[in-house]
Amino acid sequence: MGKNKIFALSLVCISIFIADRYSWSKDTITWGHNCIPPLYICDGEKVTGVAAAIENIIFENLKDYDHHRVNSNLERILDNLKTQRMFCSSSIAKNPERESFAYYSIPAAIVPPIHIFIRKDEHSAFGGTKMISLENTLKNGKLKFGYPSSRSFGPEIDSIIKAHSTEPHVSASYSSDVSEQQISLLNNKRIDYTIGGYFAMKFAAKKQGIEDKVLGIRIIEKQDYLILYVVCPKNDWGKKMIDKINTILRKEIPKQRYFDCFKPFYDETTQDEFQQQYENLLVKPVSKYRTFYETITFR
Repeated sequence: MGKNKIFALSLVCISIFIADRYSWSKDTITWGHNCIPPLYICDGEKVTGVAAAIENIIFENLKDYDHHRVNSNLERILDNLKTQRMFCSSSIAKNPERESFAYYSIPAAIVPPIHIFIRKDEHSAFGGTKMISLENTLKNGKLKFGYPSSRSFGPEIDSIIKAHSTEPHVSASYSSDVSEQQISLLNNKRIDYTIGGYFAMKFAAKKQGIEDKVLGIRIIEKQDYLILYVVCPKNDWGKKMIDKINTILRKEIPKQRYFDCFKPFYDETTQDEFQQQYENLLVKPVSKYRTFYETITFR
């Protein structure tokens, strides 16, 4: 073998060694998620959905780190935020308890208004209306209400549920597949109504083959969109990471590709409303001097 070939081979080996050393030197961020379609759609190791698409954009901008996704229920995710140093999660709602152990990003995602879900053939038992008061409905002890224990639906709804949580006709459930569990309990008449995101619950009902038997009703006390955030532990590393993520979000949110992540959250009849909410809740806070329509051309 000639000297030139030996030299070239040596360079290749050194390059591979350096690349390998570099790849192993990267810190790994663990990202906890709960498989709640359409935020996260889990098919074995493959994870897609609205929140997964947003995370992919974040990962693309954090190339100095390796990223490892872990599926678990929300209770475990919140516990990990308390105990693990390099752990983050996206699509988390804000409440005072969680703020005590996690740093929050700027608003990263929005979800259409929360709904109550009932069996369609029992609509009359709930007044037969298009909107309903959760507070007043919970006062009816004859109607059994089930809710996912760890989910937060915003302070307005959380406080109402908490006020009735010890009553005999109100029950909490624990599951990593909260939407599917609630729909199953509803279908099997273990409960008379439940609560959740419209598209997540409809997806779960469709998966169980009962989409036409379930009806979603808007809640009077919560007509606005739910805002979700990226969270990391309340430590020095978490604060620095949230600062980095905020920089990424400010750059990416006004872009078309970020808006496209939310396609599962609207259809032809709700697209205009969703666009307006996206502008007001996500784009305007990060684009003071640039209008939404100058940045994004909707298709």
